Amino acid sequence: MIYVYWGGNMELDIGQVCREAGSVVCFDVSEQIPGFLFGTDNLSFKTPLHIQIKVQNSGKFLLVQGTIQTELVATCARCLEEFIYPLDLRYEDEWVARDLASEDQKETALLFDKDVIEIGDRILEQIVMALPMKFICSPECRGLCPYCGVNRNMAKCECQDKEPDPRFAALTAWRSEN
Repeated sequence: MIYVYWGGNMELDIGQVCREAGSVVCFDVSEQIPGFLFGTDNLSFKTPLHIQIKVQNSGKFLLVQGTIQTELVATCARCLEEFIYPLDLRYEDEWVARDLASEDQKETALLFDKDVIEIGDRILEQIVMALPMKFICSPECRGLCPYCGVNRNMAKCECQDKEPDPRFAALTAWRSEN
């Protein structure tokens, strides 16, 4: 097994592992990357992106197993406070040289043409697929008061005695029937 430090860019040199069935190469990198827009959330990375990738030549394809670890700075959809969202992902891909790929592999595997592969988009895709639709700082988050706007996790407000919004009167009646 060969360990290679992968630094500075999002490229993997897989030339050595492509030439010999059964060979394995490992990549390990920590890299600070810029934030990105996810829906309406502007996400940034609190810690560098730590990626470990193991590439194994099976003789017919390259089996790629990886882990991605980082911490994102996100905004809670309930209370609007920033919090740290940890990511610890595992993934597995099958890569095939385009000129050797069967019709089935062309549909299911990732294809490559050269000995150096740019994987930045694939890593970002794995991160995005693991993100929730809405970020919530904790399951116990009480959110903001709909009347005065106070963060109910930090302070208690006296708005509970107010009349509900008349637009939601039908929902209040429905809840009391059940």
